Amino acid sequence: MVTKKGTVTGANLEKTNRGKKGGLTGSKRVTGETKTPIADISLDSPTPPNVVEKLQEIGNGAVSAIENGANAISTVQRYTSQIGDAIKSTDTDRNPLAVTDGKVNSSEILASASAEIDSNVPQLDNATATQRNIIIARQRNYVGVAIQNTKLKQDLATLDLEQQRLIGLLIDGKTAHVTNEKKAVLYRRAEVGRDTELSKLEQDRELLVQQQIRTEGTQNQTGLIREQEVLKVAKIREEIERQGYEIQNIQYEKERIRQETEGKFTAGF
Repeated sequence: MVTKKGTVTGANLEKTNRGKKGGLTGSKRVTGETKTPIADISLDSPTPPNVVEKLQEIGNGAVSAIENGANAISTVQRYTSQIGDAIKSTDTDRNPLAVTDGKVNSSEILASASAEIDSNVPQLDNATATQRNIIIARQRNYVGVAIQNTKLKQDLATLDLEQQRLIGLLIDGKTAHVTNEKKAVLYRRAEVGRDTELSKLEQDRELLVQQQIRTEGTQNQTGLIREQEVLKVAKIREEIERQGYEIQNIQYEKERIRQETEGKFTAGF
């Protein structure tokens, strides 16, 4: 297709300017225009309703797309392993040169090529094509802004995530501080427990010394008690011997009385 040089503007789309010299480029001497902003261009072909609805749906669904992102990610992750298993091939299989040999086979391309005009394909004049391209460009602007808005919300979600991580780290730090304080208290309690046991040990040692003194006194008493018991035995023996003497005296006295009595009877008493 042969293209002509020139600037296509809204002015050269007017039917009154078509066919004039400079009409295609929108020359000022033909149109009399000083400046025609793109925003003021009158478009004959309105935006298709289905396209407008689609763009509105994209804009309104920006937030819901973020909320549904988690489900989409889980779906992608579910099929990732399957796709990964399917793409297990050698380097040769992934190399385009292994299929095309890196050469252009012009004979095969031209064999299926045709220079005939397909009457089934609709045509557009330059003005209509320009109008629709402008519409598409504006629609792309809308979609681009929606995409950037979505990315901004993604950045906000990332910021919120990092803030939550920061809060978690701060909580971990305070938790570690409290844990260390608890360990310090346990250490002090261990010191008190140690000193208490040392005090009990000193007390036990004093009790041991006192018991040793009592034991020594008991040991000293043992000899005296033994001597006392010996004296008690000797006393008992002396008492027994004295009682024996008394019995003998009684027997002697009894024999004397008997003899005196017999002597008196014998003498004729």
